[in-house]
Amino acid sequence: MYLKPPRLTVSLLPELCLFTSFVLPTVSLLGNPEFDFFERNVRPLLAAHCYECHSTVAGKSKGNLLLDSRQGWQTGGDSGPAIIPHEPDTSLLIRAVRYTDPDLKMPPDGRLPEHQAEILEEWVRLGSPDPREGQAKASEQTIDIEKGKQFWAFQPPSHPDIPQVKDQQWPKNHIDFFILSRLEAASIKPVPPANELDIIRRLYFDLIGLPPTPEQVQEAQNLPSETRIVDLVDRLLSSKHFGETWGRHWLDLARYSESTGGGRSALLPNAWRYRNYVIDAFNNDKPYDQFIREQIAGDLLPFDNDNQRAAQLIATAFLVLGPKNLDLQDKELLRMNTVDEQIDTVSRVFMGMTVSCARCHDHKFDPIPAKDYYALAGIFRSTRTLKRSNVSTLTLRELPMSKAHLKAVADYTQSKKELDAKIKAVKKTKFQTVESRRYLASLENSLRDIEANAPDPIPQTLGVTDEQETGDYHLCIRGNVHQPGEKVPRGFLQVMMTDPSDLPEITPGQSGRLEFAKWLSSPDHPLAARVLVNRVWNHLFGDGIVATVDNFGTQGQPPTHPELLDYLATRFIQDGWFIKRLIRQMVLSQTYQLSSITDPAAAAIDAENRLRWRMPRKRLPAEAVRDAILATSGTLTHLQVECLFPESARNDKALQKASLDVPTIVNPPLRSIYIPVLREEGLNPLLKTFDFANPSFPVGKRNQSTLPTQALYLMNSNFVMKEAEKAAQRLVTDYPAANDETLLDLAYLRTLNRLPYKLERAVALEFIRESNTAEQPRAAWPSLFHSLFASVDFRFLR
Repeated sequence: MYLKPPRLTVSLLPELCLFTSFVLPTVSLLGNPEFDFFERNVRPLLAAHCYECHSTVAGKSKGNLLLDSRQGWQTGGDSGPAIIPHEPDTSLLIRAVRYTDPDLKMPPDGRLPEHQAEILEEWVRLGSPDPREGQAKASEQTIDIEKGKQFWAFQPPSHPDIPQVKDQQWPKNHIDFFILSRLEAASIKPVPPANELDIIRRLYFDLIGLPPTPEQVQEAQNLPSETRIVDLVDRLLSSKHFGETWGRHWLDLARYSESTGGGRSALLPNAWRYRNYVIDAFNNDKPYDQFIREQIAGDLLPFDNDNQRAAQLIATAFLVLGPKNLDLQDKELLRMNTVDEQIDTVSRVFMGMTVSCARCHDHKFDPIPAKDYYALAGIFRSTRTLKRSNVSTLTLRELPMSKAHLKAVADYTQSKKELDAKIKAVKKTKFQTVESRRYLASLENSLRDIEANAPDPIPQTLGVTDEQETGDYHLCIRGNVHQPGEKVPRGFLQVMMTDPSDLPEITPGQSGRLEFAKWLSSPDHPLAARVLVNRVWNHLFGDGIVATVDNFGTQGQPPTHPELLDYLATRFIQDGWFIKRLIRQMVLSQTYQLSSITDPAAAAIDAENRLRWRMPRKRLPAEAVRDAILATSGTLTHLQVECLFPESARNDKALQKASLDVPTIVNPPLRSIYIPVLREEGLNPLLKTFDFANPSFPVGKRNQSTLPTQALYLMNSNFVMKEAEKAAQRLVTDYPAANDETLLDLAYLRTLNRLPYKLERAVALEFIRESNTAEQPRAAWPSLFHSLFASVDFRFLR
């Protein structure tokens, strides 16, 4: 039974949370209450759900509509002004979020929650007060490719010299020289290193996404002091849980989901093969250039054995996983929308560029003409992702099997077909004798026998293949697939090529994906290594060297340390494109091991910590919060699983939605990476509360919100309460003779990886004494664990 004494909920829980809290940022008030309503409620909503497709920063203005300025919605897009102040019922924006019109739905991946739609309606009803100034559209310009090449991101990375520093004792590796050089130039001193417990906890969560047990902490502290951190890092990098954590980072980029979304959302029971391919790729430290080639053109690569061939076919699911409205009746438009989504994903993920903005016209901000877009479109239109039929479905590829197994499947299929035909023929006989019924029974028994001994079916994976007819594609006038213009030869982005007029030699009869994959993964490519290095830095340090991790274009942020970015990129290539080596170099730097404490003198010069004089305090990803709760309670099971959908849900439409409520699917006792991700309702509530990535587009940096709903979820969730009970039971079972002080220390070590502070200890022991009775001598512990799970220190890294 779960006990929640009043004293804990009213007094102890807030006190414990206060001891482990931080000051939340406040929103500056503008004086005008209507503007205040906008800043507090409307702007965050637009940023979270609309800017991805309708903002100058994202470089996208779908339907020529921008929503990141007042003039943007006043001018409107192709359908006219988006908002009519004071008239929510007739405003296109409100009609779109309410899904009033079948062809006007925003966001396209799912309706806003009711309370958010009501916020927008209230804003429009108030007259749409909006303090944002500025132009909604960029000025028209002619693209100059040669001039565009002068932009830093389009120049090949150089290998800079290691800078000189005054304090020669501070750096631990080359990274620190670049950081310290900038700090010294700004007269900033870095803060001291973090304490050893904080570094151990930081490394465990950053590398394998799980908290260290007290025994693992002790084991780490028993390692030789001179190599302690190095040895710990090497152990964690070799853990199978490394791939589960860093593979999940990649799945955010791959917009991984197990359903298509759209009007007729279909389940994808084979998507798990790609998920597990990614996990294995990170665990095996697959070179990143090979990782790129396999995901774009794995089906076209040579192979040495069946296992390699299977992995390469599975990898191409990367191109298939995007959202699709399979109900779209205009099949040519569906095909082109699929191509557009692939171009957008590939360019954002591997190059940090918004190439799909050039679908309807030359890119508004970056040197990417529409012809470059359609040069890539020719490649992806020559690639089959959808089956051609009246009902659109995704392409499935059979995985290689032994000849003996293939023969067994063929023999079984033929025998079953023959028996089915005979049974059908007998049943059609108008007059049956006793003899014919015996024959029918014999046939049915034979059928049951062969079905009982049926060989495993040939496994299939989502994937792509080249079309039978490949070739160049037209430039579509204003992006309209039904208004083809001149044909554009297949090719790549001119601004990133040494000679833009040098068209790639595409193998006759092939799409050009293989040539594109080789170009993208070449050591000479200006962005592939830079973008990946920046993504890794972002995950470890909280922000990228380029803060806009998915946009290296002119509208993105410039690098804070351009020489360091180039050093890491060129070193990454020289070291063989191995991600584990890159991570090892970063986490063994003095910069990574700094404390997260603040320094007023440094903050006065660099308030945003852009020069890296401290380690930012990072909130755990949603998966790590959930996995840490399960690990502490002892519930977590370490298995790499396949698809968790019930067999009946795969083909039964009535069960497809019902299956989302099955507890073992939404909340299995497994690591969170194995929970099915669906584009419709059904996502695990904890993951949703803590900013899980939207699977409808690539996400290189998740939103890091700090909301009251997150604390409320941890305080009121049945899941958290039950796991707190299990954690308490596990503690008292493991240490039946321990006194309250010892149990308190162990509870803190298991949840926060530290001992309680003096005041925390006093408050907690008082609560334990008041709660425990002779009849229930352990009554306090479930509530105590619940308090620790709800504390800020549980979900933040120092």
